[in-house]
Amino acid sequence: MSEKVKQLVERQKQLAEELVAEAKAHYAEIGPVEVETVFGGLAATFQVPFIHPKEFSELADRFPPRPGVAVDMPLWFNLDAVARNYPGVTLVVDGDEDDLFRVRDKQAVYVWPELYEQMPPEDQKDFRMAVWALNVWEPEQRREALLARRKKEATDA
Repeated sequence: MSEKVKQLVERQKQLAEELVAEAKAHYAEIGPVEVETVFGGLAATFQVPFIHPKEFSELADRFPPRPGVAVDMPLWFNLDAVARNYPGVTLVVDGDEDDLFRVRDKQAVYVWPELYEQMPPEDQKDFRMAVWALNVWEPEQRREALLARRKKEATDA
């Protein structure tokens, strides 16, 4: 193999590694979104973590959009079911954090879906909006901003 070909192959490897590193750095910066709620007379906060796009896509693929449901139509998934089954949610009450895992019948059980069902409807809506914002809106906004910046740079050049 010629030296030029070796250099080209090495540069392509570096580009891919740089892209992966850039993506990982970006994902690491995305913090959780907090959703305030009230259960009876008790105020609580749910921390909605960012999950990797592949993990989100796999979750969304498990819950196809509901026919005739306006909020699901522009999405490729059932937003309510994705929110109900969202992984890694943390409950914070008076500064105490709860990872929402319990041991039942000698198995770890994630109780977030049970809590979601008990949330007031307006708080469920806020939670769904947080899931949508983290996993749909923010990536779209970032992509559009980058494309607009590139377009502007091209016209300025």
